[in-house]
Amino acid sequence: MIINSDLMAYLFIILSCIYFILLFLITVGISRLTSSDPGDELSISIIVAARNEESRIKSCLESLTQLNYPKDKFEVIVVDDQSTDNTAKLIGSYSANHPNWHLISIEKKSRQLRGKKNALQKGISMAKGDIIFTTDADCIVPPNWLSIMSGYFKSGVSMVLGYSPLINSNKIYFRLLQFDNLFSGIVAAATAKLGYPFTSVGRNLAYRRDAYEDVGGFLSLKKFKSGDDIHLTGRFRHTNNGKIDYCAQPGSFVKTQIPSTLSEVIQQQIRKNSKTFQLSGGSIIAMIILFLYYGILFIFPFILPNWLFVWLLFIACKFILEFIPLRKATILFDQKDLMPFIPLMQLIYPLYIILFSIIGTFQFYQWKK
Repeated sequence: MIINSDLMAYLFIILSCIYFILLFLITVGISRLTSSDPGDELSISIIVAARNEESRIKSCLESLTQLNYPKDKFEVIVVDDQSTDNTAKLIGSYSANHPNWHLISIEKKSRQLRGKKNALQKGISMAKGDIIFTTDADCIVPPNWLSIMSGYFKSGVSMVLGYSPLINSNKIYFRLLQFDNLFSGIVAAATAKLGYPFTSVGRNLAYRRDAYEDVGGFLSLKKFKSGDDIHLTGRFRHTNNGKIDYCAQPGSFVKTQIPSTLSEVIQQQIRKNSKTFQLSGGSIIAMIILFLYYGILFIFPFILPNWLFVWLLFIACKFILEFIPLRKATILFDQKDLMPFIPLMQLIYPLYIILFSIIGTFQFYQWKK
């Protein structure tokens, strides 16, 4: 097949310019992040779904006992999703000592909802609070989590997204996971502040219960195998059911443990990237443009060596324009220890994300055994 060199070169330049515009918009979105003063003491229900988390859930439960929020204004609902270990027993021991804690046990699989969505749906159906907060069993919530996040629920705001940094680890894959997590935070924060929230994380998420019910809750997402957080955010966005804001205050960051084995990492990344082509039309178009751009970027110098100077020039611009929001985000999200690794991650992360997006399309994963 004969490749028209001029056409390939012009396509590369056009896609590069589109990519640079996206980077500019992300930088604008990040710069719009603001703090919020504590608001009224809202009625809150915290929902935690757990399955076979005996080795990790204790830190989460202990952190929930340290919340600086009036006990009569919040409740903790932990849903044990058919655990075969001592998860339910651990939850029960904490619930027995806290009147505002509740344990819900799921005995069998749902025919309507798959994965964690069923557990979350059960928990929310029992909730009494006006605001739903969600986190995971392997997370540690900060003492001021509820007071800071609830301050963003101004009039017209139906959902608040939050950041969830990884707990430091000496695992060889930690820095790559840390960068991946930072990248997800950047995309969530920037797109939320630009008025089109693209993604979110269920480890640190809050929304009004009435808005959740208005969009159909998780029952409206039963066709999706995973992605309870992202698809629910998409439902809120699609129905224009109130504004979606982002909280980037360090006192609200919910820390999470990384998977303990490489096999778990691979499962997690496949599950996470399985939603790439299940998003909205605009989101899918943006992802296709990015994949096409990176595909041409990698093969360009081999196919068109005469254009090597142009390629190098655009590569330099790419690295500089990427580094600006990345550096700003490491400061905003208190991830400054990642900064020395950014240049390396700029090289390897595109291959990493493309690989797992392709594998994730086949959805060969499960939530928990």
